Amino acid sequence: MTRTSPVVDSTASSQPRSTAQVLTAAVANLRERQDSRGWWKGDLDTNVTMDAEDLLMRGFLGIRSAGETEEAARWIRSQQREDGSWAVYHGGPGELSTTVEAWVALRLAGDAADAAHLVRAAEFVRANGGLERTRVFTRIWLAMFGLWSWDDLPHLPPELIFFPKWFPFNIYDWGCWARQTIVPLTIVCTLRPVRSLPFGVDELRTGAAALRPEAAPAPPWTWAGLFQRTDRVLHAYSRRPVRPLRRAAMRRVAEWILARQEADGCWGGIQPPWVYSILALHLLGYSLDHPSLRAGIAGLEGFILRENTPDGWVRRLEACQSPVWDT
Repeated sequence: MTRTSPVVDSTASSQPRSTAQVLTAAVANLRERQDSRGWWKGDLDTNVTMDAEDLLMRGFLGIRSAGETEEAARWIRSQQREDGSWAVYHGGPGELSTTVEAWVALRLAGDAADAAHLVRAAEFVRANGGLERTRVFTRIWLAMFGLWSWDDLPHLPPELIFFPKWFPFNIYDWGCWARQTIVPLTIVCTLRPVRSLPFGVDELRTGAAALRPEAAPAPPWTWAGLFQRTDRVLHAYSRRPVRPLRRAAMRRVAEWILARQEADGCWGGIQPPWVYSILALHLLGYSLDHPSLRAGIAGLEGFILRENTPDGWVRRLEACQSPVWDT
């Protein structure tokens, strides 16, 4: 389809000069923002769980530096709301699990529990159910540092990797990035690592019973009931697994993870599978000097944004990047 010149001329002549100036400025702005390799990518704003979990991962691996910690902690503090909480999205309400992860990360960074900002955060957490009402992913991070019991978490056996695609609960029932998150988590949740921290989280507890899936049994014919019973079976199996099958499954999971690492070192181009894949390989005995882990950790630097603010340099991690979307 071609356009005739009268249409183009008519459109151009009807534009006020101010509109033309705005368009010219917009085009110039876009050209300035274009990467030298031809694409565009804007910064992706995410909540502080990305930065909290990055600090926790680096602490777990023993690679957390003072400079990175200071800059990330400064960013996390800058995002705290007046009520002491942190939100999931910009301008949103305070959210329990996000606030718990931010509190733990700031304690790891050296902030005192009785510092005013952490006191307000702890008050928000307790008022909204405490640790006992946090999400599963938050509890996994807590368990990795001995702050939550692994027994209170769903069990994900690595033997799931052997389920064929027609079998219920096979890994291909999940979407791509969810699948690449669940598979490495089968290793983390099976090996149940603990790295002790020099502080606790009693300030965040209410003393109430933890919210557990089996607390309110669902009818067996419902999906909730099926998941509850499946979880009980998996917990029972995890206590007495078939050892040769377990070893074979863990080897297969490692191969599966390694085969899906991208050229830039990431997994899935997004934070959750990336971080958990690094942790899983590390727990399976891969050295931090192994090419895959070295590339994975180094690749995170490409997702780091740094900015000089009136309070000093801040460091934050993008959950993913969008050159294809933006271009």
